[in-house]
Amino acid sequence: MNTLLIGPPGSGKTTAACTAEPPILLLDIDGKANQMISLQPLIKSGDLVIREMENKLISDRLRYRAEHPDKGPQEEPQGYYEIVDILNDIIEGFEEYMHYKTIILDSFTRTVEHLKRLLNFHKASGKFGSQKKITEDMNWPSWGSYLSLLEELCTVFTTHVQQNFVCCAHQSTETEKDLNDNIIVNAYWPMVDGQMKQKLGGYFNEVYFMNLVFAKNKPTKYQFMTHPDNKHNARTSMDLEQYVPADLQFRQLEEED
Repeated sequence: MNTLLIGPPGSGKTTAACTAEPPILLLDIDGKANQMISLQPLIKSGDLVIREMENKLISDRLRYRAEHPDKGPQEEPQGYYEIVDILNDIIEGFEEYMHYKTIILDSFTRTVEHLKRLLNFHKASGKFGSQKKITEDMNWPSWGSYLSLLEELCTVFTTHVQQNFVCCAHQSTETEKDLNDNIIVNAYWPMVDGQMKQKLGGYFNEVYFMNLVFAKNKPTKYQFMTHPDNKHNARTSMDLEQYVPADLQFRQLEEED
């Protein structure tokens, strides 16, 4: 089973992902999981192992990046290579990953940021042909290469990873202004640039949006929104209510019933 969880920061995506079947390997691209209080019992029990990124988003000094905004990174970014190498090792059955029942990628949004820096480097190195005057977004060397690499990535981890696979994605909001300059929300999407924000959910069996219920003097309720409405493209293949507790084990119990 593969599942996509979408929500803004603080909506409970990582905690909810870690309710999947243990033992769990969490690929911590966001770099925050080890500090999360909610995950400490799972870490201490051994049910959750967090794999932190060894490579930075960029290795260049920030001053250089600020002084040369029209240039790609000086050093080839290694983050995206690190992520896909781990995923390939999992798929190829490397022994260190065989005992995990669930793999979590947290998050897809940060993974895309690593890919963008790598493509910027390739652009500056001339791998996309001769350099032309930048007339639009200087950070986009090739929409075609960006989309095709993400399509390949999504196909691999939703088709060939044998364990349960849970992917977290930050949420973006599609808005417009009405005649009175009031902001109207048209839709919520995964925070990914280009066509992939609308294509991403199609690779997964289950697509849930995080939903928080606030009540005075009561703990916040964290829920999965499992069915679509006019703004959320949620989806489930199971017989679930519109809103269920944000617990993947609860979901499995519902399916068995």
